[in-house]
Amino acid sequence: MKRFQKTGLFFLSFLLLSLCFGCSQNSKNENEEEKTFTKYFDVMTDSQGNMVLPLNTSLQLTMTDEQALQQAAEIIEQKLPRWHQLADSHHAYLDENGEPLHNLYYINQHPGQTLEVDPWLLQLLQQAIDYSQTSDGLFHPLMGALSELWEPKFAPFPTENVDPPHQQLSELTGCLPSVSRLEDVLQLDPQAMTIRFEPQDCEGKLAISLGAMAKGAVLDQLAELIRPLNTPFLLNAGDSSIIAWSPSDSPRIWNIGVRHPDQSDSLLFAFSLVNGAVSTSADDQQYFLLNENGQQVRRHHILNPATGISENWIRSVTLTGSDQAGTLDVLSTVLYNIEEPSQRRAMIRRFEQTYGLTIQYGWCEDGEDGYLLTLSEEMQRQRLSAVALPDHVELQVIQGDEKNEE
Repeated sequence: MKRFQKTGLFFLSFLLLSLCFGCSQNSKNENEEEKTFTKYFDVMTDSQGNMVLPLNTSLQLTMTDEQALQQAAEIIEQKLPRWHQLADSHHAYLDENGEPLHNLYYINQHPGQTLEVDPWLLQLLQQAIDYSQTSDGLFHPLMGALSELWEPKFAPFPTENVDPPHQQLSELTGCLPSVSRLEDVLQLDPQAMTIRFEPQDCEGKLAISLGAMAKGAVLDQLAELIRPLNTPFLLNAGDSSIIAWSPSDSPRIWNIGVRHPDQSDSLLFAFSLVNGAVSTSADDQQYFLLNENGQQVRRHHILNPATGISENWIRSVTLTGSDQAGTLDVLSTVLYNIEEPSQRRAMIRRFEQTYGLTIQYGWCEDGEDGYLLTLSEEMQRQRLSAVALPDHVELQVIQGDEKNEE
């Protein structure tokens, strides 16, 4: 899975993702209250000199002080390239000694070998196993081959296509190990700092991919590094993962918008945040249209590990928490693969209890005469009334006692 989409608002100024690409300079945004300054990070190269996007997206940092922004940019430019390289499952790189870097791509290309890996990557892989266990396998770190099968079919605009052959899908999903067997395939040794990827009979049908969590995990660590600058900031990775922060002695309200699932230049709703992480998964960017029994079906990039096909139970889901953008990224993916709303809320509670979070949520579903937007009680309190809901959207607010239902 390559990219989850969300729309960010700075003082209700709607910034489209397309505006982020191809930028390397600083830009200034102003309103009557306070200036902000933004820097974009969006160009890297692999070992062959090919241009790649960091974490397969564009990262932007907005701060209220230009000097602090320059300091933060230096920190990001030092750390981001290596973390991107380690988590990249599509490209090869060289390490500081000119040897092949043992990143996800290299590990996937060398099954059955015990490889030394960077402690950061080892920790990321261990966390991925933990997320998979917590989600009952609805998040799966070995779906790389399955994702690559679908990837060429998706486009950022409406187009028609057909599903991959059923037999091929069955072979790939049949190779995905159960949660109880995951550590047999991903053999991690924290003491020796090694990994052994053992697909066995499924060689070529399994590949490690952490696209559903890497952006948020990197944002978490970047945010930790730039907080000591004591300046309000908004970190945005490709409009799918966001971290907002401001010091307690200088609180700042950041306004976040969630894009309409069928109108890329419109908002579904918007909310305010002083400190916290945000994750949105949606089906409006990477998808194709399939004609099935006279009905038009949207096939998107958020795949169900059980079936190998995307579900159409929800159109978008947005989560907020005090921190842990990587955890929220995983959960927003997981919720896409749960049909019943009560079971989605149960999974949210499980993640809250497991990872020590309080999570607010909002998801959009197709309704009888438009869309049904479901918000948690606190998300409704944070919602900006100045941004009116579209006329065809029905709002449902889940009260606190319903969230804690059995």
